Formats: sequence, C-alpha cells, structure tokens
Amino acid sequence: MVDWAYAGMLDENDVRLLEEMSVDVVEVSFDDDSDEPLNVFSDHDLLLAFHDEVDLDWEEVAERSALDQRRGLVITQSTVLEDLLSDVILQLEEPDDAEARRSELDQWMIGKRLKRVESLLANGASPEENRSFPREELWAAIRRRNELAHGDITRVTSDPYPRPDGPGRALQVEWRLVDRRTRESRLITMAGLREDVYAAIAAYKSLLRWTVANLSD
Repeated sequence: MVDWAYAGMLDENDVRLLEEMSVDVVEVSFDDDSDEPLNVFSDHDLLLAFHDEVDLDWEEVAERSALDQRRGLVITQSTVLEDLLSDVILQLEEPDDAEARRSELDQWMIGKRLKRVESLLANGASPEENRSFPREELWAAIRRRNELAHGDITRVTSDPYPRPDGPGRALQVEWRLVDRRTRESRLITMAGLREDVYAAIAAYKSLLRWTVANLSD
C-alpha cells in the first residue's frame, strides 16, 4: 500500500483511509505453541506408567495415535449429516414453529433422524422420491461412524512364522477395532479409514443431491 503511494498511485490520505478500513485477523483457537506431539494412550499404557512397571512402547503409542486421529476424522465427517437430515425433516414436516422443532431435532441421535426421514417418506412421498432416497449409503456411513465411536483400538501380534521369501522368521502386526458393547473384533487400517472418510463425504453429497432434486422449490 505504501509502495503504491510512492509510485503515485495513492496519496497519503488514501493510504490512511485504507489502513483504517483494514481488518487484522486474530487467531484464538490455534493457540498451542508447543512442539510436543500429542499421543493417545491405552488404559493398559496408563496403568503401567502409573505403577512405573515398564517403559512404554512408543512405537505402539505412535501407531495408536495415528489411527485414532484418522478415526476421529471419520466420526467428525459423518456428523455433518445430522444438520442436513434435520433440514430434510423440517421440509417434509413443514411445522408451524420450525425453530422449536429444530431445537427438538438437535437432541436426536443421527440414526433417529434418518429413521424419521424414512417414516415421512413412506407415509407421504411419491414412489420415486422414496425409491431414490439414498438410504443404504446413509445407513452405511452411520453404522461405520457408530462402530468407530464405540470401539477400542487394540494391537495384535501373531506368533512368529517362517518367512515365505527366505530364511528367518516373521510376525504380523495388526490393529483391531473391538466393539465395547458386543466385543466383536475387526481389522482396522489407515487405508480403510481413508475410504471411510470418502464414504461419509459421498453420503452427504448423495443426500444433498436428493434434497435439491426433490425438496427444492
């Protein structure tokens, strides 16, 4: 701005006016200046550290932290479906007090909102609107979100076995998601979690396309 003034493009009054109109951005939430990495510890890790029994396996801690970070991305990305489902409910119900109804819907879990949409479509939508509603895609994203939210991530190491490509032995290390309610266990991978994020985004876009095609004035 000052260079422009020297070049004859702006006089001093113009520069002063622009400076008075300028807005500085002050970041509030990004206030952590520490370079120390944040890690996620299992209950077993914390118990051992509390009793000073053994040194922690920091490689395991780092792997768990990376998986948990990506798991959080999936959960957060899936959560954006909540507001859009509420919008769909409001458009289908057309309540007299939309704000009061929205406040009520804000207390609902995401699965309950989707079930309400399905009920409204079954009772009042055209066959084409009901048929084209992306329920399978939405339910898949919600189920995965719930699995990740209610699961513990556990590292599992196999017994050593002969290497198939040469001398020596090998062992397989994998991480598994264990459901805290059912105790069911399944493999969890970084690539799989990436696909989960993409699937949550795709589900939102599908619902948005359906909304624009069927509910827009």
